[in-house]
Amino acid sequence: MHRVRSSRIRKAASRPASIATPTFGIAPPGADIIDGIKLTVNGRELAVRIGERIRWHRERGDTLIQQMTKLAEVERSAAEDLATALGRFESPRGIMEHRLREHQDKATFLAFVRDHIATDAVFRLDSNDLKLIDVLPR
Repeated sequence: MHRVRSSRIRKAASRPASIATPTFGIAPPGADIIDGIKLTVNGRELAVRIGERIRWHRERGDTLIQQMTKLAEVERSAAEDLATALGRFESPRGIMEHRLREHQDKATFLAFVRDHIATDAVFRLDSNDLKLIDVLPR
């Protein structure tokens, strides 16, 4: 990993000589103090990881399409029986269609990001960036 200095890195203040041994949570004088956790990621690796998330979303979308096809078959053969037994039958199709759109939209967004990553660059990512590219859960 590359070390990148930014405005969020500062030096620890000098302490009196009476404090000879650093304690947990206190940086020694002159040490870099980094605000938050930042990951340094090569653009190529970032593009590969985004590609993995795209593949995952597309697979989930394909699975939902298969489930919706099976559901349509069940509904055709049993909708009247279900309505009679349950009093009213509402298909879960709407929920599945919503989830399908979410996976398709996320895959499209991630493909756009992946296709426009500067692969020769090095990126400093925080938790918001990792959530945006679907590496961390929301």
